[in-house]
Amino acid sequence: MGTVYTGIMDAHGIESFYAKDSVSEGQLFRTQMRASLNRQRHALVYEVELDDEQAKAINEMLQENKYFEAAELLHDPDFLEDYGCEPEMMSSWQMIPNHKLDPYY
Repeated sequence: MGTVYTGIMDAHGIESFYAKDSVSEGQLFRTQMRASLNRQRHALVYEVELDDEQAKAINEMLQENKYFEAAELLHDPDFLEDYGCEPEMMSSWQMIPNHKLDPYY
């Protein structure tokens, strides 16, 4: 079993990425609020279970400012089999990342 990671992903890629058990309920609530206030970019709160190597790969991409590419990796079925997000945001998962979905891009 791996670690569950959560954060915000939107049309431009992964905005945040952290181990779910390492943050407070307040932080999780703020994450949900931030995503809901940015739905115009198809922002959503995701949950994925990753092993150490997978998490390392995502973290390295984020450190290199490869937010879009990191989101693409989470969509790769060879990298990740299962994911989760709120049911009303599931259609956005299928569309992102895609810069053209941001009305202000």
